[in-house]
Amino acid sequence: MGQTDGSAREDYWRTVGQVGAQRRPLGDTDEPAQWPGGSSTYRHVTTPHSGIIATDGLSGGAGDSLGLEIYVEGRELVQDPDGEGRWLVAALEEAAGALAAAGAEQVDAALRDHTLLSLEISAGEAPSDWTDAGRLGVLVGVELPGRPQSIGSDVRVLAITPLRPSELAVVTGEGPGGRRRVAEALAGQGWYSYADSTRPPVA
Repeated sequence: MGQTDGSAREDYWRTVGQVGAQRRPLGDTDEPAQWPGGSSTYRHVTTPHSGIIATDGLSGGAGDSLGLEIYVEGRELVQDPDGEGRWLVAALEEAAGALAAAGAEQVDAALRDHTLLSLEISAGEAPSDWTDAGRLGVLVGVELPGRPQSIGSDVRVLAITPLRPSELAVVTGEGPGGRRRVAEALAGQGWYSYADSTRPPVA
């Protein structure tokens, strides 16, 4: 799998916004022992209109790199990510744990077969109107126009996008076609990969 070092990841995020210090995870749902190097870290990045929390090391290491980094982005993450956007950080961390536990080969194969992935994670601290039966759905890989989706040629940088229950039902019922349909609806309404607790359902 493709690999990066910390400076390459920081350089990537400097093209997007202002890069803050490394952050430790909120808990241990990100399966830190499964990350390259056996520990997990994150970056807080701010742009003029949004805040970003990104994994910082899933693509690190030698031989056990996952070949990607993931992030979540929205206005609720501009200031203190432990405030109103905390549920988004928790969702990112659990998604990172699920991908790390799946392993590089499985994740790479899934991304080769499907440019969009979906996960179901625990509801965590998500608002109740975003969850169903204690679960929260997320899409992995919804594109934001103008945002590069890779560091170099072989390390992916993919957004996670929380799903409303009705959107998750489309994904669950229709599989890859449902993922594409929801992603196209998000793009059509101008949301793209942005996460926001006030976003209305698009499906």
